This record gives sequence, C-alpha cells and structure tokens, in this order.
Amino acid sequence: MLAKIFSIIISTSSLVFPCAVCYGNPESPMSHGMNMGVLTLLGFIGFILCAVAYSIVSISIRTKNTNNIEGKL
Repeated sequence: MLAKIFSIIISTSSLVFPCAVCYGNPESPMSHGMNMGVLTLLGFIGFILCAVAYSIVSISIRTKNTNNIEGKL
C-alpha cells in the first residue's frame, strides 16, 4: 500500500511545476504582487499597532493628569 502511494507521488511529481514565486524568478509579476501584498499587510499591522500605542499613551497621560488634579484638591 505504501509502495503504491510512493510510486504515485514519484510518477506525478514531474507534472507539478512550482509557480514563479516558489521557483524564485524575482522579475515575475507574481513575485512583485506577492511583495506588494506583504508590504500592504505590514502597513495595516503597523497602523493598528501605532493606534494602540497612541491610545495607551493617551490614557496614561489622562490618568496621570486626573490623579494630579485630585491630589491638589
């Protein structure tokens, strides 16, 4: 059984060709599109992380100011 599966995989491996990204053609439009997709996702993640960091700093400053005002009263 295992020998049959192995022989099927070996015999059909010549029919399967890798895409331009997997094969490594850096001039391919598919490679360029994949790179732009990765950069777009990094941009989204960077924007979200900056928004979260800004929110944390903003809340921290507001809390510090509120505590200083309450301490003076």
